[in-house]
Amino acid sequence: MPDTVLPFQRHLPDPQVVELGALAARAGLLPADPLRQPLAEARDTAERYHVFLNGPTLPADVREVVTDGPAGPLRLRLIRPPGASEDGRPLPVLIYFHGGGFVVNSIDTHDRLLRLLARHSGAVVCAVAYSLAPERRFPHQRGEALAALRWVVRHGAGHGLDPERIAAGGDSAGANLALGLALDARDEPGPPLSFVLLLYGMFAHDFDTESHRLFGDGRFGLTTERMRWYWRQYLGHGGITRDPAAAPLLADLRGLPALHIAAAGLDCLRDDSLRLAQRLEQARIPHRLVLHETLPHSFASLTRHVRKAEEAVILAADSVRRALCP
Repeated sequence: MPDTVLPFQRHLPDPQVVELGALAARAGLLPADPLRQPLAEARDTAERYHVFLNGPTLPADVREVVTDGPAGPLRLRLIRPPGASEDGRPLPVLIYFHGGGFVVNSIDTHDRLLRLLARHSGAVVCAVAYSLAPERRFPHQRGEALAALRWVVRHGAGHGLDPERIAAGGDSAGANLALGLALDARDEPGPPLSFVLLLYGMFAHDFDTESHRLFGDGRFGLTTERMRWYWRQYLGHGGITRDPAAAPLLADLRGLPALHIAAAGLDCLRDDSLRLAQRLEQARIPHRLVLHETLPHSFASLTRHVRKAEEAVILAADSVRRALCP
C-alpha cells in the first residue's frame, strides 16, 4: 500500500547544507528569528534572507488574480511552466501554501520553489497569499484555502486551468493547510482533489516525539521552542489543540486522494510526517513517504545551493506530474 523510502538515519547534514550556512554567515545573512526579533523585523529578515536563497529568477509566465476570501480580498499567483499549453489545452493545477509557521514568509520567499514545481510538474502552480498570524488566526487560513479551491473550480477555466485536475501542496505550516484543504474538498460538494503534496509538514501540536528530542535544540535550524511559539500565534489561547481542523494528523483520513510526503531527516517535525504515513496506511490511502535523511527543515528553499534539496523537489514535482498527467 505505501511506497516508502526510509534510509538509515545517521544525523549528518549534507555537506552543501553546511557550506550554505557558512556562505550566508559570511554575507551577514541569518534566517529570521521571530522569538527574538520584533515581528515586523523578523518578517523583513525572512524576505531578505530568501532573496539570497532564491537567487536569479527562473523563467515562468506569472500572473496574479484576486478573489474573495473569508474576510476580504485573497491574492493568488498563477505560475505556468515555460512553454506550457501552447496547444491551448487546459493545464492541471497545484494549489500551493508556503511555510513559515503561519507567521513569516510569503509567496515571494518561496518564488524559486514555486517555479521549480511548475517547471517539473507540468502544472500551473496557484500560490495562495494567505493571511499570517497572529493578526489572523485559525480557522481564518483554512477558510482562505477553501476560497482558493473554489476560485480554481469556478473561474480557472477562463485562465486555461483544468478544474478536474487539481492537487494541493505545501511545506511546513503550508502542508498543514494543504492537508486540511484535501479533507475539506473530500467533504465538499464538487470535484475532489486528485493529489496532495506535503513537504515536512506541521500536522499536530505534539512535542513528545523522538524527532523533537533529537533535533528540537536547533542544531539543524528549527527548534521545539519556536514550534511551540508558532502554534500559540496560530491558535491563541495557549496554542494547544486537539481539534483535527487545526491539527489534521488527528482527522479521519479515509477518502483522501493519493499523497506524496517528503520528510526532512534532520528536523524536529520529522515524526509528524512519519506518523501521518502510519495513519494513512491504517486508512488504506495510497501514499509515498520519502525521508530525505541529510536535509533539514525548509530544505525546499535551498535548491539553488544544495543539490539534494533540488533533487527532492524534482522528485516531489514528478509525483504531481504522474498523478495529474497520467
